[in-house]
Amino acid sequence: MGGLLVALNAGKTSLSTNQKVIEVSGNNIANVNTPGYSRQKAILTPYPSLNFNGFMIGQGVKVGDIVREHDAFLSTQIQDKSAGYGEADAKTFPLAELERVFGISDGGISTDIDSFFDSWQELTANPGGQTERDIVIQRGELLADSFHTALAELDGVKRNIDESLLSKIDGVNDSLQRVADLNIRISTIESSGQTANTFRDERDLLLADLSSSIGIQSLEDKEGNVMVQLPGGQPLVQKGNALTLEGEVVDDELQLQVNTGSTSTPIDTTTVGGAFKGLLEVRDQLIPDLESQLDKLAYSLATEVNALHSTGRDLNDNTGILFFDAPPSPTPPANLWDGAANALNVAISSPDQLAAGLTSAPGDNTIALQIAELGSAKIVDGTDTLTGAYSRISAQVGLEAGQNELATAANEDTMTQLKNLRDGKVGVSLEEEMINLIQYQKGFEASAKFLSTVDEMMDTILTIKR
Repeated sequence: MGGLLVALNAGKTSLSTNQKVIEVSGNNIANVNTPGYSRQKAILTPYPSLNFNGFMIGQGVKVGDIVREHDAFLSTQIQDKSAGYGEADAKTFPLAELERVFGISDGGISTDIDSFFDSWQELTANPGGQTERDIVIQRGELLADSFHTALAELDGVKRNIDESLLSKIDGVNDSLQRVADLNIRISTIESSGQTANTFRDERDLLLADLSSSIGIQSLEDKEGNVMVQLPGGQPLVQKGNALTLEGEVVDDELQLQVNTGSTSTPIDTTTVGGAFKGLLEVRDQLIPDLESQLDKLAYSLATEVNALHSTGRDLNDNTGILFFDAPPSPTPPANLWDGAANALNVAISSPDQLAAGLTSAPGDNTIALQIAELGSAKIVDGTDTLTGAYSRISAQVGLEAGQNELATAANEDTMTQLKNLRDGKVGVSLEEEMINLIQYQKGFEASAKFLSTVDEMMDTILTIKR
């Protein structure tokens, strides 16, 4: 009977083990569409054999562990590439907005520059004409308005970026706290010898999302805790503790910082990655550069036109009159042209104040001719015309948008390939799970048959003893 009891126990372990493996396969099938889920696998371990009359007889089987299929290299690659994709993708919308602002189309700055100098050319034909003088003033005002509109739209793009950043902060903070919470759960569970497969999948998914948002770097310690930090080295998560990101509006601009409790550490493009870096680069680098180029354009226009106009005489024989308001005089080391686009306005209010000639004599068009020629003169840094300089600004925006479009597509392709590789290597394969189900179903049936056979043998023995 002793041997049959051992066999009975072996059959029991086989029955429960096959059932447990079928449960693992069922869980894999249930999570076939769960993002970030890694296939789990039961590790079967035989019970130690016992010496039975000089023979080592096995005692059955058990599930020694349930492990997840995991590829650390692929997970690291997905996390790293997520940062690049997040950065490029975040730039797409603001760059599209900038392309619209600096488009070469009717009604834009380029068209208004041409129209302004065309009006001066028309004035040369009739220097004393009230209609021609009115048109020069109107075209000057339209040109100034175009500069103001472009600046206002750049401010609008910056505000949209600030709102986008602000809307992401809560999500990032929530993810950081969840990573810290998962650190505690994983280290607690695994310190008892168990595996925290589901929690690890959840944490990997959060790390990839955080990398896409802020370009984090992560490192796991021996206890299973993941340390998270910004690319600049600022720690964000250490074991069960998570810091938070904050946004503060200073001078109408959102300033980002990490709240470390006693102090706050500012965040900029050098210390953050992912979508935050992409948005900050557009707001803090590209847009200020475009504003500066608009300022230089307006400064060149105002100073050159004023320099000629102030030497002429209006219909009332006055001289020294500025056509545009004088550009502001910023304090060094600021550029001479800083603030010129915003300050660009037509200074004269009456057509009579227009100085078309060196004298007030009817038919003197000397100044009008000289100003009209400015339209084709290289007055921007002495190397470019006004329309040429504006075209370079438009081309720069178009180039940035084009390069970003290529970068977004390349990063998207890379992410797709990496995720496909991951799914193929550690994801759930329904075909494989179906094979496992058949295999362990047969094992379960065989175990039941084995138990039935042992039961019949025990009945036979009991019958003999009667």
